[in-house]
Amino acid sequence: MTHDTYCILIVTKHAFSGKSDIVIDLGLQVVSTEYSDTLKGYTSEVDALNYMSSEGWSLVSSYANQILTETRHVMRK
Repeated sequence: MTHDTYCILIVTKHAFSGKSDIVIDLGLQVVSTEYSDTLKGYTSEVDALNYMSSEGWSLVSSYANQILTETRHVMRK
């Protein structure tokens, strides 16, 4: 039986800049470095979401923390 896999894409925006830091949380899965290395090269939130979509992930939910200028996207594969 197969089951869904979830991850959280964490996007932290820099003040006074259009750039962002993008980190992925896949829990304790070993494949996390595969995505982490690729996502380090992205500074655009939309580019990172498009990349994850191309890898078979779909967006489940998003929520923002205004104080930390951080957005978290819950994704499922």
